[in-house]
Amino acid sequence: MAAGFRIDKRRNDWRLGRWTAKSLVATRLGMDLGLESLARIEIRAAADGAPEPVHDESPLELALSISHSAGLAASAAAPAGVAFGCDLELIRALRSATVGHFFTAREQALLADLEPHDWAVRGTLIWTAKEAALKALRVGLRLDTRTVEAVPSFEGEPAAWRGLTVTHLPDGRAFGGWWRRLGDHILSIVAEPAASVPVMDETLARNAP
Repeated sequence: MAAGFRIDKRRNDWRLGRWTAKSLVATRLGMDLGLESLARIEIRAAADGAPEPVHDESPLELALSISHSAGLAASAAAPAGVAFGCDLELIRALRSATVGHFFTAREQALLADLEPHDWAVRGTLIWTAKEAALKALRVGLRLDTRTVEAVPSFEGEPAAWRGLTVTHLPDGRAFGGWWRRLGDHILSIVAEPAASVPVMDETLARNAP
């Protein structure tokens, strides 16, 4: 699959995302992270494009989500049956036209009168939450991004997980979630039913290739 990408950056991001996902699956299965162990795990694409983990040719009862941005990758897992998604993005200032086209009126109001740095952080946060929800819906960016509306919490320690909610406006379906800042990136995770605070495997984070 990786050979299908003609741009080195995209190929490298894809590989890093797959390594992260396979390492997470191996850890949940109690396996070591050696090449032989990881070779027994495959991340296949479902018909709708969502990643599905397979171990020794047997599908696993596990919901999986993968994201990568600017040389970093994240993967998150939940029990099967949970509508689930994660998104990782490099903090950057979104253009006003982009916000106007992709954000709901309520989301745009959350960006009103902010200083440039806060605009970039909050705009990136809202975008990650929306993308995570679109992954949970298993539609990705095929769906109008304004059909989901993210409302994050800004209470709590800057380096800690903080809450958020994302609503699918056409039917009122609500996703509970969490976000946190990781250096120059923001990671958001959403789930239905809502999940407890995510547990991050710092060992994997330190040992990524």
